[in-house]
Amino acid sequence: MRPLILISSFILFACNYAEKSAGHTQIDTTTVKFQVSTFDTTRPTGTVWIDRLTNANYSLPDTIGGKPVSFYLNNPNVDSIAKSLYTGKFRPEDNDTTTQLLTLVVTDDSTIRPFYRWCLDFTIQISDGALGEYPGEPALKYATKFPKEFFAYMDKDTTGQRYNEWTGIIAYSGLYDYTQKATLIQKQISKNMISNCRHCNSDIKERIMKFAKDITEAIKLQD
Repeated sequence: MRPLILISSFILFACNYAEKSAGHTQIDTTTVKFQVSTFDTTRPTGTVWIDRLTNANYSLPDTIGGKPVSFYLNNPNVDSIAKSLYTGKFRPEDNDTTTQLLTLVVTDDSTIRPFYRWCLDFTIQISDGALGEYPGEPALKYATKFPKEFFAYMDKDTTGQRYNEWTGIIAYSGLYDYTQKATLIQKQISKNMISNCRHCNSDIKERIMKFAKDITEAIKLQD
């Protein structure tokens, strides 16, 4: 495991793809039994999510991607594990179920993808310890596959905190090979993103280059 060093400019979280059927992810029952016991499942729906592991409270959005949350919770095409995260019946941990949840973010279904993106973003927020090893790779895959959508989502947070969190977690757990030189890592990330952004304007391409550079700078700070 790569050592974790607190970085002032990046908010880092010490964060097998199993087969699933659409809308019916198989959940590890032993995990769920523990998770249900550690959550306040009686919380008011759509207001707060209480993590009994840390006693932290998180505000839940009423709308995601311009649609009410009920649209996703009642949608049979949305995977059950994603719904369970929002309703407090599942907490991401270092297990295969969490991997299944986070890999959903790169679905080609643009109608339900915003909900999966929220699941990933929320997991990044609560990540610490071993969980920090999980969100980095799917976060980078999402940014790489949907560059314009990624930056649009980052821009929704005017504080820049979300961008720092995503960049930090990708730097921590999102790459296959950390032994490469920073210039090679930066080049590969930017090349992959631009290849999926053929009709992007110069401003987006500049942001891609900066994003790749920010990741490599965060990696350097961890070493």
